[in-house]
Amino acid sequence: MERLNSDELPRDDLIVRILRYLVSHPTAKDTTKGIEKWWLSGASRGGTSTEDALKLLVTKGWLTARYSPQSETFYSLNENYLTEIMAFLDAEP
Repeated sequence: MERLNSDELPRDDLIVRILRYLVSHPTAKDTTKGIEKWWLSGASRGGTSTEDALKLLVTKGWLTARYSPQSETFYSLNENYLTEIMAFLDAEP
């Protein structure tokens, strides 16, 4: 899968919230439902869906997705890109 460039990643509030959560909790791992319940509780979800945001972040390389035939996909931070993620968050308008 081809990685997205930084300028191809939308500055969606949901993406920023997911990344901020992971920077604060770098060992966190969860499914889409768990992310919506625990990481994004109280967040408005206009615009990008959680599933779409997670897929974009996986395509970007910033998140890893672990697929299991017995369960849902688990998402977690790809710590190799932490510096790049921090720069993206620092550049937030």
